[in-house]
Amino acid sequence: SIWGNYMLAGQQDLTWQDSIDMYQRVINDTGRAPAVMGYDFLMYGNEGWPGLQQTEEAIAHWDRGGLVSFAWHWRDPDTAHSGDFYTADTAFQIPMANGELDTSSTAFANMEANVAMVAAELQRLEDAGVAVMWRPLHEASGGWFWWGRSDRTDGVPPAYAQVKLWQWLYDSLTNDYGLNNLIWIWNGQNSAWYPGDNYVDIVSYDIYDGEQNYESQVDVYDLTASFPHEQKMVAMSENSNIPDPDLMQQDGAWWLYFMVWNDTDTAEGVSSSGNFWTGEYYNTNAHKVHVYNHNLVITLDELPAF
Repeated sequence: SIWGNYMLAGQQDLTWQDSIDMYQRVINDTGRAPAVMGYDFLMYGNEGWPGLQQTEEAIAHWDRGGLVSFAWHWRDPDTAHSGDFYTADTAFQIPMANGELDTSSTAFANMEANVAMVAAELQRLEDAGVAVMWRPLHEASGGWFWWGRSDRTDGVPPAYAQVKLWQWLYDSLTNDYGLNNLIWIWNGQNSAWYPGDNYVDIVSYDIYDGEQNYESQVDVYDLTASFPHEQKMVAMSENSNIPDPDLMQQDGAWWLYFMVWNDTDTAEGVSSSGNFWTGEYYNTNAHKVHVYNHNLVITLDELPAF
């Protein structure tokens, strides 16, 4: 109901450092709270690691009236989740045979085990009444994550393999696990990687474009809107710079929401290329206040009671 008229304010949690509160950092700088908080199952599967309170933090944000987004930096399934997710650091590739996922492979069994773990967390969120804006297999076409690796050893096109994985993940979570609280956000960023309109609710793009660049990113918006065959809402699911709402309105680049990426492990207020919110490397304090107090931007206090 708000798409094309307003933009939701969003902030990514520092998902691997429980002691840093990105939500509070936004309030401290703007006097307002983000409508959407982004979380990640990045650290799940490793007992004793930090970042294993994401489900609880998401429920807490929902309970205070907010919206919840989840990504999943899916670690190499063959290494019991302690491995990496970058293509350069793992040999894992989506298992394929005869044009389909190789369901008889050990790699597939390991993927199933990983999905079962995440499905349990998503079920906890459903039990708590939380609707999840779910963004798996993100930035696939970039090739830097194993689900988008371009140097496959079997000759299968990387985009085709990823589409098969997405469709299986959708069917598994929806039909096998019976989850009905997921809003599927596709973030493949290239039309060849699009799994089909029946598997996607919202299309999105991640934008890291220089420093203190507040343009509307209308060209990227139009490109992202063109990926699906049906009309789908368009979101900026990760960003450094926040587009100026005035330019967004002027250019007709109606991003459904923005999601400023998290900071690194520094004190509040430190300007650094690794701090996407705190400090002024990307967004000046004046720009943050301008955005969060803009009449076209919806903050937590302006959301309806879900």
